[in-house]
Amino acid sequence: MDNKDSDEENKAIDVRFPLIILRTKKGIQLMEDLSKIRFISWLSSISFLLFPLLSIFAILFLLLTLSLFFVFPEVREVARDVGPQGALLIPGLNPFLPIIYGWIAIFVGIVTHELSHGVIARNLNIPVKSAGLLFLVILPIGAFVEVDDQKMDNISFKKSGRIIAAGSGSNLFVALVSLLLLVSVVSTMEPIADGIPVGQILVDSPAQSAGILPGDIITHFNYNLTPDSDTFRSYLFTSSPGDKITVTVQRKTQQLNYDLVLIENPNDSTKPFIGIGQLPVDLYSVLNQYQQGLSVSPRLLIYLSFPTDSSFGIPFSSSMQYFYTSSLGDSYLILSNLFFWIWFINFNLGVFNALPLGPLDGGQAFKRGLNSIAKNKLSVNKINLISRIVSISILVLILSMFILPYIL
Repeated sequence: MDNKDSDEENKAIDVRFPLIILRTKKGIQLMEDLSKIRFISWLSSISFLLFPLLSIFAILFLLLTLSLFFVFPEVREVARDVGPQGALLIPGLNPFLPIIYGWIAIFVGIVTHELSHGVIARNLNIPVKSAGLLFLVILPIGAFVEVDDQKMDNISFKKSGRIIAAGSGSNLFVALVSLLLLVSVVSTMEPIADGIPVGQILVDSPAQSAGILPGDIITHFNYNLTPDSDTFRSYLFTSSPGDKITVTVQRKTQQLNYDLVLIENPNDSTKPFIGIGQLPVDLYSVLNQYQQGLSVSPRLLIYLSFPTDSSFGIPFSSSMQYFYTSSLGDSYLILSNLFFWIWFINFNLGVFNALPLGPLDGGQAFKRGLNSIAKNKLSVNKINLISRIVSISILVLILSMFILPYIL
């Protein structure tokens, strides 16, 4: 390395507009301290052993996603409506990722990933040349750790593989902890009242004129309890158009009574009409399914559903949050969203980086592992060729995610 390169590496702040690189020795010292924790060494060993399975899972997950485009036309339609940005984990570009929670989660994920590489490197006495944070102008977008590559090349694959696998392993560990915390927060929630959750108020309807709002829970019809939709309908259909009724709703901590006059149903003039669109869910069932999803494997996919897409199956989603309260107070909404996005993004970072693609951890592990297994049978050129073929194949699959919705 020449003096110019050495000077650049030693700069505390390196501006390459619009990127700003902040190097810090404190980060290296932190890695040194963490590397002495026995649990960290155990975690890296487990990550190394499970990394091949994670790579296989990542490939299967990618193939499963692509198969959905062939089998379900509605999936292709949604992908076209959202656009290619829907497949990118970039808050502000992906319409489903919230700006604040998204960037916090990405920062946590990248710092965790890179820090783990450095920690395990130091645990194995491999020097870390530099470490720091990466900013896009003033926005922190990542972290980096530069491990001594020459030392990496001179150690066994068992050791170098532990360093490589540490990134994805730590992401999945953080994801699991965040998921458990998310379920714990959801376990503190309960419906604000028994009744009918109002999801929509029709324009020019009696409900709109009276002042009933989406997010209200109808608890009484003419002062009679309405614990479920069947009870509500039975009271409604024993009334007639023109009848004056009183509807009681729970709106957060307020219980409100609304007087309104029923009108004729647009589809059947003999039946009364109130103009309320009820959510097609039971509030207690939504909570129970989310709380018990970890113990029932078919429900695990519920934890990959975005709370920002008006999902009725997520109690803290934009459609459902109005109907619940928590012993944690209003902070439950912040905590549930924060833990969800840290779980979701760390899970995706861990899986994606396990793909055997060029510069990703999976690509490095595949090449080093192949070299370790077949170095006496295959030449370096053949090993490089196989690695390139695998990388190109994975890259084609990834690009297909962006192209298939528009050509099928």
